[in-house]
Amino acid sequence: MRVVRQKVDINLRMSSLSLSLSLYVGAKVRTGMEEMTKDVVRRAIEECGRRYGFDASEACRELGVNMVTVDGKKEKKVRGGESSLSGSPSFPLPYNGEMKESCCHGLKQNHGLYTQCQQLLKGDAKYCKGCNTQAEKNENGEPDYGSIETRMAVGIFEYVDPKGKKPTAYTKIMKKYKVTEEQVVAEAAKFGVTIDAGHFEVSAESKRGRPKTAVEKPVKGVKGRPKKNKKVVELCDDNATEDLFAHLVASANKDSDSEAHVEAEAIPVIDEKLAKAEAKEAEKQAKLAAKEAEKQAKEQEKLAKEADKKAKAEAKEAEKLAKAAAKDAKTAAKEAKLATKEHAKETAEEEPDKVKRFEFEGVKYLKSKNTGIIYNMEQEVVGKWNEQSNKIDFKEAEEEEEEEEYEDE
Repeated sequence: MRVVRQKVDINLRMSSLSLSLSLYVGAKVRTGMEEMTKDVVRRAIEECGRRYGFDASEACRELGVNMVTVDGKKEKKVRGGESSLSGSPSFPLPYNGEMKESCCHGLKQNHGLYTQCQQLLKGDAKYCKGCNTQAEKNENGEPDYGSIETRMAVGIFEYVDPKGKKPTAYTKIMKKYKVTEEQVVAEAAKFGVTIDAGHFEVSAESKRGRPKTAVEKPVKGVKGRPKKNKKVVELCDDNATEDLFAHLVASANKDSDSEAHVEAEAIPVIDEKLAKAEAKEAEKQAKLAAKEAEKQAKEQEKLAKEADKKAKAEAKEAEKLAKAAAKDAKTAAKEAKLATKEHAKETAEEEPDKVKRFEFEGVKYLKSKNTGIIYNMEQEVVGKWNEQSNKIDFKEAEEEEEEEEYEDE
């Protein structure tokens, strides 16, 4: 049986919400091809979801895997014999200083490359509907990742988004999509884009982290179900177009053979994840220690405030007691003085005053020998003898207190 192999061209057209796969084959195998293509794409997405930890079923819905169709028409040709291009590139292309006036002026994150949004503008609008919604919410009046004007205002490699993040090195994107410099240049040329040579230089920042080692780990420790070796199947038929199934099956077998190589490459990734986990744990412990130190400092400050408050209260109480003691002492002194005065008065009343008779201005008086107090003949105090004027200073009023003053003197 003769097997005829026929070359089949496959165009992948991807957008943010759908995946369109067009296969140009005969009408006889169209239905079978659709189902097989869906199955191949679905299994590839499920494998990626298992390895990189995302929901494969949701990814299939977002990419529109069920929308895969097989077109029986022949591919259109343009001048020069090349296929006509539409949609977006097979992999992300970096920003190269260009700006499309017909496209939205907002920036998209685009795997960290911060490139211009490709939505076409309507009328005099500056942003598409999504970017305009973001711009209205932000204080700077620009979308979340900035605008193409702010991107062009600085160097290609110097842009920083409003959150302080710098663009991802394009060499990382190349490594992720497993493309070479030549492939990138060729893909960009299809869309009239010239790649800046600086994008192919490996920056020092991309070299950070633990160096990769070639330590081989036993397969026994690998998690998950064991890999099943797929049978190598080749389909043969007289119909030449049916041989396309054999081509797709062979491609699937080739993917199965490369799984061992992928597992070997996953070892450095595991080491890198372990280093990140250790760094995250160390950062967590440092935050806890800082929080505990802050708590201790606040507690010490609280104790110091309480001690100061207590000292002030004690000082105030001591001052109050001192004032009370001084007041009591003053009162006691006053009472002692009054007692002394009262005692002197009582003593003076008990002891008789020695007087002598004398005559002044024709009137007879009695004069105290000790105090000079003048009494009339009825022994009533009428004044006091003034030695300087040699006269009697007569009392103007009969007051008890003045009498006591004369007696004291």
